[in-house]
Order: sequence, then C-alpha cells, then structure tokens
Amino acid sequence: MVRGKFASLALILVAFLGVTLWSAWSNDRAFSVLVRYTQLSAWSLAQLEFEMQSFQEGVSLYQSGNLDGRELNKRYDLVWNRLDIFLNGDESSTIRQHFQAERKVGRIFMLIKQHEQDVLDPHPGSAGLDKLALGLADMMPDIRDLMVENFTGPSAIRQRMSLLQSKQSNFWLLSGLLLMGLVMLYMLFRETRRHQFLAWNDPLTRLPNRAAFIRDLDQAARRVVNQDRPLTLCLLELNHFKEVNDSLDYAAGDALLVTVARAIEDFVAGEAFVARIGGDEFALSYFGEREQEYPDRLLAHLQQLVFQADPAHRVKVSMGISQSLIACHQVEEIMLFADIALDNARQQGVRSQLFNQAMLSRYERSRQLAAELRDHLDGEGSDQLSLYYQPIIKREGRHRFGAEALLRWQHPQYGFISPPDIISLAEDNGLGERLGDWIFNQVSQDLAPLPPSKVMKLELSINLSSSMFNEGLPSRVARMLLTSSLCADQLILELTETIALDDLELSQRILTALQQLRVRIALDDFGTGWSSFAYLKELNFNKIKIDKSFICNIDSHTRQQLFVSSITDLAHKLAVPVVAEGVETAAELAMVYGLGVDEIQGFFYAKPMPAADFRAFCQRYLAHQPHAVSLMG
Repeated sequence: MVRGKFASLALILVAFLGVTLWSAWSNDRAFSVLVRYTQLSAWSLAQLEFEMQSFQEGVSLYQSGNLDGRELNKRYDLVWNRLDIFLNGDESSTIRQHFQAERKVGRIFMLIKQHEQDVLDPHPGSAGLDKLALGLADMMPDIRDLMVENFTGPSAIRQRMSLLQSKQSNFWLLSGLLLMGLVMLYMLFRETRRHQFLAWNDPLTRLPNRAAFIRDLDQAARRVVNQDRPLTLCLLELNHFKEVNDSLDYAAGDALLVTVARAIEDFVAGEAFVARIGGDEFALSYFGEREQEYPDRLLAHLQQLVFQADPAHRVKVSMGISQSLIACHQVEEIMLFADIALDNARQQGVRSQLFNQAMLSRYERSRQLAAELRDHLDGEGSDQLSLYYQPIIKREGRHRFGAEALLRWQHPQYGFISPPDIISLAEDNGLGERLGDWIFNQVSQDLAPLPPSKVMKLELSINLSSSMFNEGLPSRVARMLLTSSLCADQLILELTETIALDDLELSQRILTALQQLRVRIALDDFGTGWSSFAYLKELNFNKIKIDKSFICNIDSHTRQQLFVSSITDLAHKLAVPVVAEGVETAAELAMVYGLGVDEIQGFFYAKPMPAADFRAFCQRYLAHQPHAVSLMG
C-alpha cells in the first residue's frame, strides 16, 4: 500500500516537473521569438535606411550629371520595394506599431509615389527631382531616429527590461515550485523510510520485529543450507509483565522493555540476531557451537536486571531454547520447538528449558486431544467424553442429597484424561464456554430417565472454568434451565478461588445475577488459596467445600482438625453449609461429623460413577438405603 502511494505521488511529481520544464521552455521560446522580432525590426530599418540613402544619393548624382536615368530607376525600384515590405511585411509588424514608424515611413512612401513620374522619366534640372531631394533630406532624420529608438531608445530598453524581469520572475517562480517538489519528494521518501522501518522494527525498542526475525532466519537458512552448523534459537518472556503496567504505569513497563532490549543487545555484542517478537517476548538466534552456559548467563543477567527494575520483584524471565540443524527442519519448526520449550519452562516454574522430543510428543498429544475435543463438542466424535457423578450426602438424612458432575474422557490411545487436563485443553483452545454448554446439555440428558419425583430431591453441582465465568453466564444458565428437569434452586455452580481473583467487582455482579435466578454458588477447594477468608468477606457464597487435602487423615492431625473446625464455625455463623471433600474412611467421617460438617463427598459413600449407575444409586438411596452404608467398590 505504501509503495502504491509512493508510486502515485512520484507520478504526480514527475508530471509537475514536466509542466515546470515545459513552462520554462515556453517562456524562453517566447523571449527568443520577441528578441528575434526586435532583431528583424532592426535589420528591416537598417536596410530601409540603406536603400533610402542610396536613392537620395542617386537623385543628387543624377542632378549633377554623374548618374544615368537607368541607374536612378533601379535605385527607385529598390527603395519602393523596401518601403512596401516595411509597411506590409510580417517581419516589420512589431516595429510598425512602435515609435510612429508606420506614419513616418508612410510619409516617405507617399513622397516617393508623388514623384514617381519624375523619377521614371527624369530630366536634368527637373523641378520635381529638386522637390524630391528636399523632401528626402527633410525625412531622412526620421529613419535615423527610428533606428536609434528601436535599438537603444527608452521604449526598447523598457521592453527588453520587462522581458528580462519576466524571465527572471518565471525562473524564480519555477525554481520555487521545483524546490517545493523536491522537498515533497524528500518528505515522501522520509515517510516511506519510516513506514519501512515500522514494517520490520519495533517502534519502542527499535529492535527488529517478528516478521524481520523470521525473514532473517529464512535468509540465513538459504545461506547455510548445506552446512552442518546448528542454529540456536532462544525465546525469552517476561512473566507477570502485565502486573508492572497495572501497578506502576505503562511508562514504567515501556522503560523496562527498552532496558531489557538494550541489555540483550549489549550481551550478544552483534554475534546474534535479536528481535522483539511480542508484547513481552524477545528472541535471539545464532549459528555455530557455543557453550551451554551462554544462554544461561544471559538469562541470569536479565533476571538480575528485572529484579532491580521491578520493586515488587514480580517479573520473572523464562527462556525456551531449540538447537537444530537448519538443513533438517523448516524455520517455522525451529520457532515452534523454542516456543514449546518456553511453554514447558513456564508450566514447570523453571527459568529455562532446552527443547527435546518428549516436549514435542506432549505438544502433539495436546493438539490431537484439542482437535478431538472440538469434534466431541460439535457432536462429531465418539462417546469417549462423558460425565460421571459423585454423590454428596447430607448429614440430616436421605430425603434429599447432592451430586457433583465430573468430566471423564477415556481415550483409546492415551487412556484416562483427567478433568483438569480436559478443562485446560478447553481453556487453551477457546472451547471453555462450549464445554460448559456441553456439560449442561449432558446433565439434562443423563437425568432425563429419572422419574421427576426423584429428580426433585437432587441437588447437582457443576464446576465452572475461568472462561465460563463471565457476564454472559447468568443468561446462559437461564436458557439451559428452560430445557432442564432441574429447577434453579437445585443447581449449584462451583467456583474456585483463583477464577474470581482478578476482578472482585465483576465476580460480585455475576454472583448476584445468578443468585437472583435462585442458582446457588459454592466455593470449591476452600483453603488452598492465599485469600480464602477474604473471599468469604467479599463474595456471597451459598456453600463452602473444604479441600480434601485438609480431610485426609484428619482423625490423626490436630492442626487439620482445628482448621476444619474454624472454617465450619465461621461458615455456620454466616449461615453457609460446609462440605468435606475426599472423605474415605469411617474415622475421617466420624471426625468431620464431630466437627460439624454438613455434607460429605468422598469414596466412603461412593466413587464417581457413570450416568446409568448414578441413576440406580438415586433409586436405591432415596428409596430405602440406610444413611451410613458405604457404597464403595
């Protein structure tokens, strides 16, 4: 697009230059023509004066007997012809209009015509020739005056000066226009250079950008395609960089990015190609063997730098490294390998990772599972994806009980895919909301065979992922309930602490809208977050689920008993029931009941079970099954 604009403006400039040159040529041509006419006028007057003097001299010679009549007639014909040409010729038209030349020369012509017969038939001592001689003597000074005025007179000088000034004015005008055109061309060239720079460089750090980095790799690959020189590619990311922008300001964030860019450039000292390829990502590449400590030293240097630049010490530097022979892999593959290594470094909480085939296998597995998950959600996959249900038993009796819907995926190649992995796949691939819709629809299908009298005694809990928890959630839930056998007060949405961590005000609005629908909200895995009690203060939950890490072996750990007792007492003061997760033994059951827990979830009562088994469990439990009988195994 920029090239098109440049071509258009260049064409306009060329046309402007053409018009300018044509104007200059036309002006010069007009000046030359005018000068030529002046010269012709001078020549015409000079010839006229010469012929007039010759004729005047001939008349005098004839009267003195020194010239015959035939020669006099010849001179008469010449002066007649010259006078006629002067008065009627085109080359004399300009001079005739100035200095009263036409009137003066016309008088001479009339004089000669009056004495034509005296000249054609001359006689010595002729009175007519005498009068002609006197007339010529009287009028000849007029011809001389015309000569002088045409060539050196004030009018001629003014005319030439006017023409010269006009020529000079046109020259300066056209020079100014030409200069403006050149300035415009320079500005256009400079703007094009700027656009060219922005196309291949980051404007903040002035490093090459992602496009330039890939272009450099492509060019380098063509240069060394037949050489056994390994390419090392390092991707660096500033983790938690957004928090610097949020807590300080964008100027501080920009300053940190510039500092990091300069530090990388200084460290590599021109021995590697450095680029900024994302908001908080940098890349560098180099060919040849280097010690393994080289990227580690760079990483340590950058980590120390960002530690000093960030007062809260939140920003951490992660690095992903790939080393490959350029002849064996495409540039895009090598970039992918480094990106996979960087992801692994972030996930494992380490500073750097060197790419290996195990990482690639996990990446390909993740991509395959993401594609298959998308097919399942579209209804095009098999029945590998399903819901299992784990009962939640109430302390007060069996007239009503709950259950938690849990994702299950039994893959033919990879075996059991855990629920956290399924949710992570959905979140990472933009499928979170679609997975939520699928869960709601699947719950409705699984409960459809149950008699309404049994369904009305059931409370069903569904876990929310981060992408499901948005301002559109209440309206989505309301639509789902229209086609569900569950009433709104039978639905419990489970929310972990971290989901609502970023925006408490948004969380409050969403929870309020859901509770206005009479849908209840449970705080899941309570106690595992850094601000659990703060959430109880800020957000209005309807149920608290204590994480199983506090329930396991609670019968033999006094500190866990104190913790669970404190949570339960606080929740009851807030009129919020408490669920103990992960109860597996009778001793644990007795302890949590003794601490006042309201509901029990765990293997002691039942493992998660398929929909058909869960429906059978509902029938038995609500019919005559004793409250404390274990259904394990």
